Amino acid sequence: MEKTTIGICDDEIQICKITEKKLLEILNNLYGDDDEYFEIKLYDNASELLDDIPDIDIVFLDIEMPEMDGLEAGKIIFEKNQDCRIIMATSNEKRYSEAFKINAHRYINKPLQDEDIEEALVSAINKTVGNSTIEVFQNRIKYNITQNEILYIQAYNGYVEVYTLNNVFTKNVSLDQIETELDSRLFFRIHRQYIVGLKYVACVVKNEIELNNGEKLTISRRNTLKFQQAYVEYDLNFGG
Repeated sequence: MEKTTIGICDDEIQICKITEKKLLEILNNLYGDDDEYFEIKLYDNASELLDDIPDIDIVFLDIEMPEMDGLEAGKIIFEKNQDCRIIMATSNEKRYSEAFKINAHRYINKPLQDEDIEEALVSAINKTVGNSTIEVFQNRIKYNITQNEILYIQAYNGYVEVYTLNNVFTKNVSLDQIETELDSRLFFRIHRQYIVGLKYVACVVKNEIELNNGEKLTISRRNTLKFQQAYVEYDLNFGG
């Protein structure tokens, strides 16, 4: 499973470390074992950050930095990785208007307050989780679809079918194998033959799930309670 990578860029490395500590506390409180789902990288200059930006999902970016400031770096980030959520930090509110030009996700004041960091972080995570892709096939043509698109996956003998709202894809792997590629926060294995995307669960009646497209799937009895717990956790963290 791919992790959500969070970058922190500030020319004062001590501020990076303080922000990292706050992020770790928030992630542990909200998501438990953060090492399983998140990776944090620190940068004391924009140039090093830009080298890694294709692989970064969320970045806390200081506006006032020498050599290359956060706004200049933000423009390049937006060009290289439009899926990266940029959280701009500044002690100069007059520069907020400039930050709009780079389509920043949030703007927060320095010194950073815990509640501002948490709101910006959670909002960004909700936008990025599930954006990683998975390789599938249709008529022998390879496609990369985002995990957020997957309604459910059904196992057959030696391969799986991956269902989205508008298409059905195949992949020559077992259900066990494809399960390791998925974000466990977003999917649940309800049966030895089925994995469902929690995002698309419309309702649950006893041990039957109805998906948003009207299809119904049965949860095995031994997985019913665990599914209910997983669905509640998903709804608390990513629902709405």
